[in-house]
Amino acid sequence: MDPRTLVGRLGVRGTLKSVYHSYRHTGSPNALVFHSNVVTDIAPATTFDIGNRFEVGVSNPGASHPRMVRSAVTTTPDSSVTHEGTEAARIGPGSVVHVEGDFEMGDSYINSHARVLCGEAITIGDGVAIAWGVELLDDDRHRTGDGPRTAPVRIGDRVWIGHDVSISKGVSIGEGAIVASNSVVTADVPAETLVAGCPASVRRTDVEWS
Repeated sequence: MDPRTLVGRLGVRGTLKSVYHSYRHTGSPNALVFHSNVVTDIAPATTFDIGNRFEVGVSNPGASHPRMVRSAVTTTPDSSVTHEGTEAARIGPGSVVHVEGDFEMGDSYINSHARVLCGEAITIGDGVAIAWGVELLDDDRHRTGDGPRTAPVRIGDRVWIGHDVSISKGVSIGEGAIVASNSVVTADVPAETLVAGCPASVRRTDVEWS
């Protein structure tokens, strides 16, 4: 990314923060891109494997970014953040990303005001569109009975997730699926289906979106 473009998008503070963390964690000057409104608490032992860029808190024009608000990126030792792609993994303003396990994201975007809690593993494929106010949680934070506290979340390529959706631990969403707004996803979603409701259930099959 051209330095002038970087400063224009992030401001001076954001640019300095991004360059610092990029060099420290990846050896590249612009692999990690954080707006000046992003609060960072990144453990030195976190592993970053970034194909091109991992962006947090950077606004793009549109109604879904009504104002710039603080975001947060926090990690714990022995966690990992991976971008598999040639473009960028983008997470919008007002989002909170906390990684204790392995977080992997392709060339996809998560809109503003997301909550991402990765206690074990969250994988997001390529071409995924996630609207504002979405929660991705692979960790209950408390045990209930003898069941596991964490279970991986996997989102396949070209999935569209509407606004204010909650995705629970252990869920896999198949390629090309659509999750309607305000849904609560507690079970696997087959590929190329539309699910909706609380809990979400299949409403249509053989769906396509563009």
